[in-house]
Amino acid sequence: MDIQFKEPQYYWNIAEEYIIHKKKELAIDNKYCIDEKIAMRYIKFGSILKHTSGSFAGHTFAFQDWQIWAIIDIFGTKYVSGKFKGLRRYQRVLFFLPKKSGKTEFGALINAMIFFLDPEKGKEAYSIASEIEQAKILHKAFLTMIKQEPELEDMVKYTVKPPRVTKQDGAFTDEYEALSSSADSKDGKKPSLVLCDETHTYKNKDLYQIMVDGMASRNEPLEIHMSTAGYNKEGFFYRDIYTYAKKLKDGIIKDDRFYAVLFEPSQKDIDEDNWDDPRVWEEVNPNMGNSPTWSYMEGKVAQARESEESLIAFKTKHLNLWCDKAETWIDAKTWANDQTFNLEDFKGCKAYYGVDLSSTTDITNLTIMFQKEDKLYVWQMYYIPGDNVKKRAKVDRVPYLDWIKDGHITTTPGNVVDYEYIENDILRLAADYEIDFLGYDTWNSNYLITRLEKEGIETVAIRQGFQTLSPASKELEVKAIQKKIIHNNNPVLNWCISNVVLEKDAADNIKPSKKKSIEKIDGVAGLINCMALYILNKEEESTESHYETNDLIAL
Repeated sequence: MDIQFKEPQYYWNIAEEYIIHKKKELAIDNKYCIDEKIAMRYIKFGSILKHTSGSFAGHTFAFQDWQIWAIIDIFGTKYVSGKFKGLRRYQRVLFFLPKKSGKTEFGALINAMIFFLDPEKGKEAYSIASEIEQAKILHKAFLTMIKQEPELEDMVKYTVKPPRVTKQDGAFTDEYEALSSSADSKDGKKPSLVLCDETHTYKNKDLYQIMVDGMASRNEPLEIHMSTAGYNKEGFFYRDIYTYAKKLKDGIIKDDRFYAVLFEPSQKDIDEDNWDDPRVWEEVNPNMGNSPTWSYMEGKVAQARESEESLIAFKTKHLNLWCDKAETWIDAKTWANDQTFNLEDFKGCKAYYGVDLSSTTDITNLTIMFQKEDKLYVWQMYYIPGDNVKKRAKVDRVPYLDWIKDGHITTTPGNVVDYEYIENDILRLAADYEIDFLGYDTWNSNYLITRLEKEGIETVAIRQGFQTLSPASKELEVKAIQKKIIHNNNPVLNWCISNVVLEKDAADNIKPSKKKSIEKIDGVAGLINCMALYILNKEEESTESHYETNDLIAL
């Protein structure tokens, strides 16, 4: 493919036109202004830097229009007056882009702009990623960009292990470093720039939070997220960054310091499932034709037509759509239910109780399920040992700490699950919400069940084979499709549902598999124990109805 590279002046002209437009727009309320000198300085500096890989390698940076606009907005928009006069307006940025859209090159360019142009003394810039190999990618691009300019290379010192670049500014040292969540020491850093690479892959926000908290002493801190969509809608990026940006774009919230660029299909195209329409590809991929190429996209579409897994991957990576994994049992759209209820609404009512007892160091679930007409109302409690919760959150890469803070998970004293703590909760709840039956898996349950039975609780052992769990699992799926499972949008249960991988036998019976499911499914296990009791009760009612009918006929 013959790529036409443009002279820097071409990009300068686009920048000048945009600056004129922004000046008129910002003059309306006169709260912010464009510092034209600074904005053009950043654009002109960026236009002499060179690409670092692929067919563009060695050529001066080929800006896309939106990138020029973003640089002007982020670095050129300043407060007009007040205590922030002259400071940058934007402190948080999201670039939400599909795969192969040049995120790494653009990230390296922004890093270079901050590193060489920002006047602050003693700058600290960091790129962070979930894994060290991912973190090294941006460091490599940044370093390669510098090495192509002898004047810049002479100004810096660099190492590969650790991935770091430093520059002396008189008595002060400017530094850039690539970090991952496995880095040994992160406290004590005072970032000027934090560039979060592929934030959708972060299993928790620990590293991100430490870095952002460290920005408190900076007058113009800048936090930038560059990411595609992913599968984890319970992760902090989807909840705290992406959803926040969507609300900002839709005018639901107002935040003058957050700047968002989102490339994704329109709601109309999502609803009509126009994933194989080249028009949609072009709208979502800002560099369509160059990266990705048309032939590449057509090849991916051909694969997607033959494989559900390939289709999910195509939608997620190349159309920037949040999808469930291909093997997901009940997808997020099916499971979602906006109906809510208060536990107190069912005071005095009978309920099915289900427990999934973990090993003593893991997460344990208690589920209470109420029936009202043809709907099922699910209330859940989760337990985890308090002494190892931080370690568990780090190992599992799950936001347990957030869920504890929000009241969805209870920590029990010590470094193992305290079953007496759970027993007390069950007895306390049973005083207001009568236990019809309590269903349990026989594994690891003897101690708790024996104690509950001594208190007069009627228990039922739920066998974990296909014969028992398949009807319960299928009933749960049907109720979810019918929107008859009201679960208060419990994030822990949502996460468990998204993790389920099924086992099937030759007769097409199904059951959730803890062995095949990589992440935890304890909340689903507790719920299915309740569903098994619900099925059993329906069968008994049907049998009683049958006998009553036959008796009447006999009479």
